[in-house]
Amino acid sequence: MLIGQEELDEFNKAADEYIDSGDLISLHELVNRFSEHDYSFAHPFFEASYLYSLGNCYSALYRRENVEWYSDDLMKSVISYRKALYALPDIKFGDAKGLIDAINELKSMIETNLANCLSSQGRVLCCIPHYNKAIMLDNNPVAIISKARNELFVADSIFDFSHSEYHYFTAYELIQKGISNIDRLYPEQRYPLEPGGTLFNHKEIFEANYKINDFDYFKEFEERFKSKKQKEYLEWCAENTLFLNDLNDCCDYQIVYQDVFSLPPFIHGINGALTMHEELSYHGNYDEIKDDYCYARFLIFSSKDISDEACHMFNSTFQHVDDMSHSINNMKVAQYKSAFRAIYSLFDKIAYLLSRFFDLNDIKHDRRLSIDNLFRNFNYKGDDWRPHDKLKDSDNHFMHALFYILKDLRKVGKSDVVSKWFDPNAVAFSEIRNAMEHRSLKIVDDFGYELAMNYNGNADAEFNALKEKVIILKSEINQREVIFKTIKNNNDKADGQNIDDELVKLNHELDILNKKIYEKQKLSSHSLLIPISKFESRLMQLIGLARNSIMYLSLAIHFEERRRPEEGFYMPREVPLKKL
Repeated sequence: MLIGQEELDEFNKAADEYIDSGDLISLHELVNRFSEHDYSFAHPFFEASYLYSLGNCYSALYRRENVEWYSDDLMKSVISYRKALYALPDIKFGDAKGLIDAINELKSMIETNLANCLSSQGRVLCCIPHYNKAIMLDNNPVAIISKARNELFVADSIFDFSHSEYHYFTAYELIQKGISNIDRLYPEQRYPLEPGGTLFNHKEIFEANYKINDFDYFKEFEERFKSKKQKEYLEWCAENTLFLNDLNDCCDYQIVYQDVFSLPPFIHGINGALTMHEELSYHGNYDEIKDDYCYARFLIFSSKDISDEACHMFNSTFQHVDDMSHSINNMKVAQYKSAFRAIYSLFDKIAYLLSRFFDLNDIKHDRRLSIDNLFRNFNYKGDDWRPHDKLKDSDNHFMHALFYILKDLRKVGKSDVVSKWFDPNAVAFSEIRNAMEHRSLKIVDDFGYELAMNYNGNADAEFNALKEKVIILKSEINQREVIFKTIKNNNDKADGQNIDDELVKLNHELDILNKKIYEKQKLSSHSLLIPISKFESRLMQLIGLARNSIMYLSLAIHFEERRRPEEGFYMPREVPLKKL
């Protein structure tokens, strides 16, 4: 079915009507009716608009139905928005101003709603870049208000008050910007910015307690660099928001050039059977995770500018096979692969620390622990996914965030794989990891990849011809078998022998063809080929998810510790630090 403006207007009108009236049954029916079909669209803009509206429907279903925090509806809304962003056409030179404005306006709305859904998942760091994009596009006042709320939530969630103050300051600046754009909001959207509203109240409290120049220190702070290389490295980390530092999500000033996030202080009972390093096991484990993360981060930085053609002595001791895949086998790729391995393993380490700290599983299940299994009910024997008994009613936003990051990494239950909607043409993180660890992964020159993939017409034509011959041969064999059965019933031995000989010959030909097809399937899937630009993109996405996950881990523990009753006798312990 071809969808144009008329069909799109009809869908949007029905969706808005059902959402406004709270008719969730009709909304469900509308979504199911449309989502079960594949459509073609008169223009990519119409496809993006439809997917945006579909995301709004799923989001409304999640909000109105008060379903579990791990509901697929919330995930489906994120997927729909990501699909919408991918479908949205690029602005081209010569496009009409009306089309350009429409594309930018729709993109801003998609980014805003995607950010809101990520925030609903507890991913208060992952949503910030999307708010920023919406604000940068057209000063979207809805994005401004939502980001201000998110900043206040972050400020109240962290345990470093000086950082909280800067988030209050960031929220204040956003509120000021929101007030200056208040006329662009519908009346019902303005309340938070008007007297008595939560954001207006924050503005009043902030102005009563702070001055704007109190925060000049953050931008004026100057780092003492030990070398030009260190300066370039720290600047790169800040620009890519890779410091384990919540301030890096607000700015890239030199004051953020530190990985300050750590485990929060938490309550310990007195147990004389514990050694000092056992008492500090969780802090030491978190420090180890940070160390592995920082090493992987530096590997990426130190590799990104190595030429694809550069040789190195590490593998210069043997002749390399030219397998015509145009693969790159130098230090750059070797370090990229090491970084990917190190980053991917961090998610399992995070799962292990969480499971141990919250006593989610008996220690006898340690070998079964991974980020895949952390949220799963070990004792459930059914085929569909069931949440962990201790987590299914959890209101810990940051545990929720880690669960949804898991869904970015790989498929969970029957839900769609979200990671592909970073880029629908990209290989999934889990598939890359599987090929790297258990099969064969080749990082290929971009131009060579195009040659390898797009200029194999003869081989593809031959493979298709083989499959067609198999279909024809099977048909001929079936016909001969029918004839043979008839002849056999008539007891005609001479003709029966001839048909039998033909069947032997045809089955022999079929066997040869099937072996060729199997060989093609076996060898074509033996190695996973990825162009280096795509691998670099996936690697940066993965380390971004890891960075946020490490911070969510700390915030999840702090969330629980803040409401743990202080029963019994405890002694405060200061965590000792090594000298730099």
